[in-house]
Amino acid sequence: MLARIFRFSFALLLLAALASCSIFQGRPITRPLVYYVREVTVMADAGVPLGVIRGVDRRVSAAVASTRPPAGAQRVAMLIRIEEIGTGFGARRGIPNARFTTTAVSLETGEPVAEGTFNVSGTTDAPGMAEESLAEEISARIRFAFSLVNPSLRKVVRPPRTMMTKFVSDPPEPVVPEVPVAPVVVPNPAATRINPEDGASGTIRLGN
Repeated sequence: MLARIFRFSFALLLLAALASCSIFQGRPITRPLVYYVREVTVMADAGVPLGVIRGVDRRVSAAVASTRPPAGAQRVAMLIRIEEIGTGFGARRGIPNARFTTTAVSLETGEPVAEGTFNVSGTTDAPGMAEESLAEEISARIRFAFSLVNPSLRKVVRPPRTMMTKFVSDPPEPVVPEVPVAPVVVPNPAATRINPEDGASGTIRLGN
């Protein structure tokens, strides 16, 4: 009897432990502390494409520039090391993936204050887009882990459109036909004869 009660109690404790583990695993991922990132450095092995390195550096630097840290946040320098680049298996065969480590180093003490290793996969294997896709996935994981802002796209400012004050119901303006201009004829002085009887317009000679 006592053995049966002991086994029953042990089973209840085991179920409670499993339930607590499942609840713990199902909790949402909490964000880490917010840091004042002052510098970003991206490092990689020789096998990592240069386009991925440049894409990560450009995106993370833009996110740092767009983020306004709270007052009193610890100043750190971020070191991103891309350790391995590979491809997926099965249905994701050919799609690149990466393993990288991000470390936040305090600018006051020079010691690491936060570090995390992540694995991400790209979204496409299309030539010319695979590297940018993988760089975006790496940057998105870093932005989430360190509470960085996703920089918005630049807005195109267009000139204001002019509005017409004329209504559609207004009658059309009358069309005035163009009147041809008569040409001006300039008389030739040599062909003009002067009549002396017209007064001062004649020529008077005195003497012989």
